[in-house]
Amino acid sequence: MKERKQKDSALKQNPVKAPKPVKAQKVPKAPKAPKVPKEKKEKKAGLHSMRFNVVQLVLLSIIISVASLLIMIIPVADNAISTLAESYMRDVCDTCGLNVDAALNRSGNVILNQAYLETLIGDVCINDLDSSYAYVVGSDGTMIYHPDESKIGQPVENAAIKQVVADLEAGKEQQKGLVIYEFKGAEKYAAYYVTSNKAAILVITADRGDILSAKDAIYARAGGAAIVIFIVLGIISFLIASKMTRPIVEITNVIKRFSSLNFAESPTTIRISKRKDETGQMARAIGDLREKLVTIVSQIKSQSELLYNASTELDTNASHTTSTVGNVETAVNEIATGATNQASETQKATDDIVNMGNMIEHTNSQVESLTSTANLMRESSEEAAATLKELDNINQQAIASIDVIYEQTNITNISALKIKEATTLISSIAEETNLLSLNASIEAARAGEAGRGFAVVASQIQKLADQSNESANQIDQIIHALIEDSEKAVKTMDEVKTIMNLQSENVHKTGQVFEQVRDGISSSISGVGEIATKTTQLDKARGDVVDVVQNLTAIAQQNAASTEETSASVMEVSNVMQEIMENANRLKEIASILEENMNSFTL
Repeated sequence: MKERKQKDSALKQNPVKAPKPVKAQKVPKAPKAPKVPKEKKEKKAGLHSMRFNVVQLVLLSIIISVASLLIMIIPVADNAISTLAESYMRDVCDTCGLNVDAALNRSGNVILNQAYLETLIGDVCINDLDSSYAYVVGSDGTMIYHPDESKIGQPVENAAIKQVVADLEAGKEQQKGLVIYEFKGAEKYAAYYVTSNKAAILVITADRGDILSAKDAIYARAGGAAIVIFIVLGIISFLIASKMTRPIVEITNVIKRFSSLNFAESPTTIRISKRKDETGQMARAIGDLREKLVTIVSQIKSQSELLYNASTELDTNASHTTSTVGNVETAVNEIATGATNQASETQKATDDIVNMGNMIEHTNSQVESLTSTANLMRESSEEAAATLKELDNINQQAIASIDVIYEQTNITNISALKIKEATTLISSIAEETNLLSLNASIEAARAGEAGRGFAVVASQIQKLADQSNESANQIDQIIHALIEDSEKAVKTMDEVKTIMNLQSENVHKTGQVFEQVRDGISSSISGVGEIATKTTQLDKARGDVVDVVQNLTAIAQQNAASTEETSASVMEVSNVMQEIMENANRLKEIASILEENMNSFTL
C-alpha cells in the first residue's frame, strides 16, 4: 500500500509538460554576382610603331656608318692631299730648277736677271693656285727675281730660305727640299732648289690653305652624297618596313577584334596565313587560337544554358520542398497539441486512480468493520451500496478516460504517419537536389576557371541536400519509435480496459452481495468475506492500473520529447530548405549573368 501511495504522489508531483515551439532562424541573403568590367580602348602606337623603329634603326646605322667612315677617311685624306701637294711642289721645283741649271750651263750667270728669269719661270704655279708663285734668291740672300718687282734687290724675308742661304755660306751641302713656315700669319709651303753652281736658289711657294682647299670640296661632296644616301636609304627602309609591318598591323587588328569578343573568321588572316615567313606562322597560330577559342566559347555557352536550366529547375524544386516542409511543420504542431492533450488526460486519469485507491482503502476499512461487527453490517449495507455505486461511476469515468487516451493515441499514430510521408517526400527531393548539384559541379568543372564560382555553389547545395536527407532520416527514426510506443500504449490501454470492465463486473457483483446482505445476517458473513476477497482483487487491479498509468505517463513524456525533437528537426529542415532556395536563386542569377556575358561573344 505504501508503494502505491508513493507512485500516486509521484504522478501528482511530475505532470507531463507540453513541448515548447522552436523559433525559426533567418537565412542570410546571397551576395550579388560581380559585374564584368568594360574593356578600355587602346591608343595608337604613333612614334612607337615597329615601322618607325625599323626606319629609325636603319637611319641610325647609316649615320653611324657614315660618321665612322668620315672619322677614318678625313685624317687619311689630309695626309694624302698634303703628301701629294708636297710631292707635286717638289717635282715642279725640281723641273724648273733643272731648266735654270741648263740655262746657267749654257749662258752662265748672265741669265740671273729679272727679264730672263721672268720669261723662264714667270708663269710657274701650282694647279692654278692664286697664292703660288716662284722667285729666285741669290747666294747672298738678295732677291734676284720676284713677281713683285719691289722686292727685287731686297733681302729674302723667308726665314727658312734664310737658313738655307746661311748653310750655303757655311759650306753645307744644300740642293733641294721643302719647308713649311708662317708668313704674316699664313702657313705656307716652300719648295726650293739650289743650282748646281750654288749661285742661286729657286723657290716655289703657296699657301697651305689653298693647297688643301680641294679637301673641303671632297668633304662637301662626300657630305652631300651621304645626305642623298641617307634620304634614299631612309625611303627604301621606310618602304621595306611598311611592307614588313603591314601583315603585323593586320594581325594586330585581328587580335583587337578578338579583344572585342568578335571571333568571326577574317579573310585577312586567311590571306596572311598563306605566307611562308614569320607573319604567316603568326597568322596560322592565330587561326588555330581562334578555332580553339570558338570551340571553348561554344562549349561554355551551351553549358551555361544547361546551368541556367538546372538552376531554374532547382529553384522550382526548392520552392516545392519549402511548401512541403511548411505542411510538415503544421503536422508537427498538431502532434504537439495532441501530446499536450494526452498529457492533460493522463494527469486526469492519475487523479482518478488516486481517488479510486482512497475509496478502495475506505472499502477495506468497511470490510474489516463488517467482519468484526456483523450486527452493524445491516446498517452499513446501504452505505456500502452507495459507495459501490459511486465506485461504479468512478470506474465508468476511468473507462471513458481510457477511451479518450486510446483515441488520442490513434490520432498521434495518424499524425506520425503523415510526418513519415512528409519525410519520405523530403528524402526524395533531397536526393534529386543532390543529383542536380552533382550535375552542376560536373558542368562547372568542364567550364574550367570560369565555372569555379558555380562549383562552390553546387558544393554548398550538395551539403545542404545531404543535411536535409540526414534530418529526414532522423525524423523517420523518431516517427518509427513514436509509432512503436503508441502501439504499445494502445495494447496497454486494451488491457487496462479489460481490467476496468472486470472491475465493473466485480463492483456489480459486490452490489449483488450487499443486496443479499440485506436479506440476512447469515449470508452477510459470507458476503463480507467475498467482499474482502473482491476488495483485495480490486486493490490488486488498482495497482495494475497504477502501473499502466505510469507507463502511459512515460509514453506521454516520450511523446512530448519526441514532438519537441521533431519540431526542432522540422525547423532545421525549414531553415536548410530556405537556404537552399536562396542559393538556388543566387545560382540562377549567376547563370543569367553568365548567359548575358556569353551572348557578347561573336563566333
